[in-house]
This record gives sequence, structure tokens and C-alpha cells, in this order.
Amino acid sequence: MAETAKTTMSAIGDARRTQIVQAARTICLEKGFSKITISDIAEHVGMTRSLFYHYFQDKNQVADAVLDDVINEVIARLEEWNEHRETGNISKALDDVVRLTRSLIADEGPFSQRLIEDGNAGLYLRFIDRAADRISDYLCSSTVREFEQHHGMPITYEHETFYTLIVGLISLIRLHPDIDDAIVRQVAAQTLHLDEYL
Repeated sequence: MAETAKTTMSAIGDARRTQIVQAARTICLEKGFSKITISDIAEHVGMTRSLFYHYFQDKNQVADAVLDDVINEVIARLEEWNEHRETGNISKALDDVVRLTRSLIADEGPFSQRLIEDGNAGLYLRFIDRAADRISDYLCSSTVREFEQHHGMPITYEHETFYTLIVGLISLIRLHPDIDDAIVRQVAAQTLHLDEYL
């Protein structure tokens, strides 16, 4: 019986943490992260400030949880793509990645833009760094391993290469939103030494 009560309390705690993160994310989009107070978040969720501190130490810890929440959505989309991609079709995979990168930038754009507008460049950079790191981890443990089994590995320092490519493509597309997909695709292919496989 005690174990069931513990499990129930843990589930309630997880649900409350999720509510806090979602509230902080919503308020961040409305008024920017620097203007959010712990009272704003607690009020939005319907809890006291003291109860908030039971789940998070401070606003920065909530910020990290919000970044992770956004990044988890990105990883979920990559997992979906990877699950349904056409195995062995490198050309299509490059096209898909260009489209996916553009859609991810568009989907998380309001969140990133709000961070930038609000003067939270440090938080935005933390977001991009963490996103690129997690995406690189995911790709290197899945798609890249499959490619290596069939073709060998044309690059060294895979994680670092993918990290650099992801950060670079995000910056390139943000700075030049009208850049042709063929150019973005070629940059990715060159960086990953995939020309001979296309």
C-alpha cells in the first residue's frame, strides 16, 4: 500500500512540474522571460510561491526545464522522421533534413524570437547549444550508426561535425531565410562528405 501511495505522489509531482514548465513557457511567449516572476508562474498554475520552490529552486532552473521541453519536441520530430525515412536513400534524407530544419526553425521561431527580443541572448544561445548537442547525440546514435554499417564513416569527430553543422545551418537559415534549399543541402552534403553517395 505504501508503494502505491509513493507512486501516486511521484505522478502528482511530475504533473505539477509539467504544469509549471508549461506555464513558464506560455508566459515567456507573452511577455518575455526576463519579465516573468515566480509569482506569475505560481499564480498561472494555481499554487503558492512556497509550493513552487518545492519543485524548482529558482527561475533559472525553470528556464532550463522550458528549454528542455522545447528541445524534447524537436527530438520527437526527429525520431518520427527517422522511423519513417527511406533507408539507404541519402539524397532524400538530405532533402528531408533541410525541410525539417526549416520547419523546426519556423515552429520554435516565436520562442527564440521572444528570447532575443527580450534581451535574453544568453538564454537563446544556451537553447541553441543544448538543442544542437541533443540533436547531434540523437543522430550519432541512430541514423549515423546505420549509415556507418552500410557505407563506412566518411567523417571523423561525428558529434562535433553534426553539432557545428546544425548550429551553422540554423544561423544560415535565420540570417538568409530565402536561401535556396539546394544550397543548404549542398552545404550539408559537403560538410558530411556525402557527395560521392549522392
